[in-house]
Amino acid sequence: MNWKRSVRVLWLCNFMVSAGMTMVIPFLSLFLWQMGVTEHHALSIWTGLVFSVTFLSAAVMAPIWGVFADKYGQRANLIRAGIGMGLITGCMAFAASPIALLALRFLVGFFSGFITVSFSYLARVVPRDHSGEALGTLQTGSIAGNIIGPLIGGALSDLFGFRPVFLVTGLCILLTLLPVIFWLEKDPVVPQTKENKASFKEVFRHRPLIVLFIATFLVQIAVLGVNSMMTIFVQSLVGHSRNLAFLSGLASSITGIATIIGAPYLGKLGDRIGQEKTLPILLVLSGLFALPQVWTDHLYELYVWRFLQGLVVGGVWPALQALINAQCPRRIQGRVFGVTASSRFLGNLAGPTAAGAIAGFASISAIFALSGLLLIATGALVGSTTRDRAWREDMKEKIAAWAHRLHIRH
Repeated sequence: MNWKRSVRVLWLCNFMVSAGMTMVIPFLSLFLWQMGVTEHHALSIWTGLVFSVTFLSAAVMAPIWGVFADKYGQRANLIRAGIGMGLITGCMAFAASPIALLALRFLVGFFSGFITVSFSYLARVVPRDHSGEALGTLQTGSIAGNIIGPLIGGALSDLFGFRPVFLVTGLCILLTLLPVIFWLEKDPVVPQTKENKASFKEVFRHRPLIVLFIATFLVQIAVLGVNSMMTIFVQSLVGHSRNLAFLSGLASSITGIATIIGAPYLGKLGDRIGQEKTLPILLVLSGLFALPQVWTDHLYELYVWRFLQGLVVGGVWPALQALINAQCPRRIQGRVFGVTASSRFLGNLAGPTAAGAIAGFASISAIFALSGLLLIATGALVGSTTRDRAWREDMKEKIAAWAHRLHIRH
């Protein structure tokens, strides 16, 4: 199997899906206002609900789609996600009320997970000594889409209105099915037998996997919590500027650009020296770059710290995925990546909620403290787990060597 071609195909697909799904972000609250939700407090609540409800249903369904992947393969899972997400997103153009839009956003979560599934597909087909490089490159596709999507969505909504953008988004997602069907090879599936039957009970028997699930959840809280409050924080620095949307968008885009630069190189570095060594360091560095943002008083200073943090954050997700792939047996790989996706979606849901609560009870800058401390603590957790595992494996090798020597002597 030509895994490099698979990386290129999925990079294009992830770019299109991410760009499509983020096209609606700039005008989501305006679309609800157009539907009649004009009171400020109600508009804030509805916007938060419509944005986050997708993650809730996606977190519930991800393990179930993991079972589907163990039976039929992740390529089939990609096709399933593309069809469901594309059709339901297109239907949002015809939503007549906030309740209808909320229901469709909830429903699309049942079929979502295209990007997470694409990581799982590559983990199956890429040689493990190249997994960091491949996953790091793949991540740049979704990040590039996240940067470009809001710009295209904002421009299209200004030209044609809000509803046609949903149709364009659905079409973008459906078009990803063409390269998946015609250019992507079917991934191998381990046959399920009575003696070799996969189960979620086996997934949770592996302590290192549980630690990596927790790390995935905490990283998403740390990253998404800050991103959700970036506009408000930038406003606290520059006041009511006329180009506030541009300045806050630039703060997020700078992090994304830095991630695109850093992810492939850090993935290669992890392949060379070991992902279990690089991941704790990257997590701690990410936290250390987040903490100075608590005391940032100038916008350009914020941009510098966001860029530095983006450089190292780019290596975190590929390293997590590569380590999860290395830890799980092949027959339960779909279930493992289903639980991983569920952990990620729950982090996406909890991050903005926690950030909003902290901003309400403390201050906006305290969110950066939460993010930095969470990342450092996650790095310490992952580092201690991998170190204990390395120590146990070293002891097993020594015991085996001693037993071999005794056998030779006698």
